[in-house]
Amino acid sequence: MSRPRVWVATALALGALVVAAGGVWAVRAEDPTYSHALVKYDDHHGEPNRYVSLDQGSAQLSIGSPDGHRIVVQWRDPDGRGWTERETVWTEKKELAIENTVRYGGGTVAIRQLYTTDVHDDSDASSHTIGIVCRKLTCTAYDHPGSGGEAQVTPDGRTVYLGHGEKGAYLWTQDDDIHLARWSGHPGFEYGVNSPSVPLLAPDGSLRVVNSRPSREQCTFELLASSPGTADLVPVARSTQRLRGKARSDCRSYLDSDSADWVGTHPDDHRAHDFWFVAKGNTWTTTLDDPSGLKLIDVDRGCCDTAIAGFVHWGEVAYSSPDAHRIQVQNHLLGKETWSRPVTLEGAPAGYRCTWVEGYEVGDEGFAVMMACHSGKVRNAYRGDAYAMAVTPDLRHWESTFVTGVSREPQVDDDTVRVGGTTWTPRGGFVKR
Repeated sequence: MSRPRVWVATALALGALVVAAGGVWAVRAEDPTYSHALVKYDDHHGEPNRYVSLDQGSAQLSIGSPDGHRIVVQWRDPDGRGWTERETVWTEKKELAIENTVRYGGGTVAIRQLYTTDVHDDSDASSHTIGIVCRKLTCTAYDHPGSGGEAQVTPDGRTVYLGHGEKGAYLWTQDDDIHLARWSGHPGFEYGVNSPSVPLLAPDGSLRVVNSRPSREQCTFELLASSPGTADLVPVARSTQRLRGKARSDCRSYLDSDSADWVGTHPDDHRAHDFWFVAKGNTWTTTLDDPSGLKLIDVDRGCCDTAIAGFVHWGEVAYSSPDAHRIQVQNHLLGKETWSRPVTLEGAPAGYRCTWVEGYEVGDEGFAVMMACHSGKVRNAYRGDAYAMAVTPDLRHWESTFVTGVSREPQVDDDTVRVGGTTWTPRGGFVKR
C-alpha cells in the first residue's frame, strides 16, 4: 500500500519548496498580498468556484478547478478589495474532480474532494477522496483520509475531523496538521457483532462514537468518548432499548451534538426511539428529552410540520406553523450549544387556508419562509393565491407580512424576495407596489 501524500500550499508561492519527512511539501508565504483578480471557473471544463465567507470582514476563500484535475484556491482580503494569486493545492493527472463538501468553523475550512476514474460510474468503486484543510492563507491536503461522508470542524476552528478507517481517525490540528490518530478502545467493525457510528467531533475537539450491539429483540448502545485531539476511546454510558417485532437489526445509529455535554443518538432502525446521552459532571445519563432546545411541531393532518434547513451560512433554521396561519422559526448559530427560543410571527388571517411551507436562502446571510395559502378552493397544495412570509437578513431578526392576489410563483434573486406585488430586501424591508 502506498504512503498517503500530504501537500501544504500557501496562498502565495513566495517561499522555497521544502520536502519534509513523511511526504510533506510546504510553501511558506513571507509577504502575502491581495493584488490579484478572482479567476472564475465553470462546469464545462472543471468545477465552478465555491465561496466560503470567513469571520473577518469581507474575507473569503474560493475553491474550484479549472480543468477537473487541479484544485485551486484564492483568498480575498478582509476589505474585499482583492484576491491572492491562484494556488494549486492538489492535482490528479488521470482522475476527474466531480464534487466536494465544505464545512467551516472559526476561520478554518475543511473540504472532502471526490475524484473518479469514471464519471459514468454511480457507485463509489472508481472514486477516491482528498481531504483539504485551509486556514490563514495555508492549505493542507491529504490523500485518502478515510470514510465518513463529511468533514467536521469545531466552532473555534482548532480541530478538524476528515474521516476514519480501521486504524484510526484522520484529524487536523494547528500543531500537527493532518494526521492519523490511531484508535485505542475502538470496538472494531465486525458486522453483526458491533455497529459503531461514524465518529462525532465535539466542540472541545474530542470524539464521540456510539457502538451498537444487537441481540434478540433489543439493541444495546454504548457511548465511547475520547479526550480532545485524540482517538483514545473509553466507555462512559450505556442504554438498552427493546425493538417492536422480531425482525433482526444491526442497531446502527447516527449522532448529532453541538455540545461536549450531550450526544443525540438516532437509531437507523426506527423501532428504537431517538434518545440523548447527557453529561452531568463526570457522569453520563440517558434521556428522551432533547437538550438542544429544538421545539418540533408535528401536525397529524394539514400544515405544517417542522422543517430544518442546515448549513445556512453555517447556521440552521427550523420553520413550521403551529396552526396553519402563523409561522414559527428558530435558529441555531455556529458555536451555540442550543437553539434559540421559538419566535412566532403573524401570518395568514382567518378565512384563508394554508397548505405548504418552504424555506429559501437569501443573500449572504438571510433566509425566507413562505407559506402557501388559499382564499378559496385549494387547487394546488404547493402553490397558493396568497402567501404568509417571514424573512430575516441575518438569522436573528425576523419580520413578516401577508400577500394576496398572487398569480406567479415566489422568486428569490440573491438578496431580493418577490411575491406578487410585494418585494423584500435587507435594506428596504417589505415594499408593496
